[in-house]
Amino acid sequence: MGLTEKIKGSENTERLGILIDLDGTIVDSMTAMKEVFISASAKLGIVINDEKQKKVGKALREVMGGRPTPLSELMFLWRIGRIVGLPWWRRPLLLLASYSKLKRTAKQAPPVSGAVEAIEKLCKRPNVMLALVTSRSRRDAISKIRSLGILTHFDAIITRDDAKSFKPSPEQVNLAAKILNIPIKRCVLVGDMPTDIDAAKSVGAMSVAVVTGIFTEETKSRHPDLIINSIAELPERLEEILSMVDKQVH
Repeated sequence: MGLTEKIKGSENTERLGILIDLDGTIVDSMTAMKEVFISASAKLGIVINDEKQKKVGKALREVMGGRPTPLSELMFLWRIGRIVGLPWWRRPLLLLASYSKLKRTAKQAPPVSGAVEAIEKLCKRPNVMLALVTSRSRRDAISKIRSLGILTHFDAIITRDDAKSFKPSPEQVNLAAKILNIPIKRCVLVGDMPTDIDAAKSVGAMSVAVVTGIFTEETKSRHPDLIINSIAELPERLEEILSMVDKQVH
């Protein structure tokens, strides 16, 4: 069965669907990508202070949530040049210094500590089904989780190729629930961004925020149902999550 093919049978009201974001939740891509800009800017004589790093993080969060094109990627890098204080005539140097390295870094980013082990534990739990929900392309997403050895642990994979709109739109969340054949109120979306929380809440799914990735006060202000340190903590919090879901359903 394909990973976007609906699981046959009537909707299962006993199972729990865990929908997991990729970047910032399973993979520490944001930290690695920020380091690319810090390094490239330093070579151009620009020091990125904490305030500028926050702005770079916000820009990364926005671009990761969209459907990237070569033009949008270049526009994003131009915007970063403005954020870090480069005059317009020096911004092409930042593009040259970071464009190819940025794409390579996103593909090679390491997993969040304990993420792989957590997913291995979760997939063995009875009545738990896993879905990956990401704005990456199908090719990139599958390549990444295959390299981590967790491709076969997911019952569904929802990428930007499977939807017209992305989080905070609930389209990908609804599609994951449909493929898993689990009621949306028995689904939990785990992510690090405000858009993850908004997408879950808009359709009545439970929201779990992780403080890895680019977790910010903005994410916290969305009032996720549960905040955990990282996805590594998810298996040990599963009974608590099940209890919260059962209360929400009944």
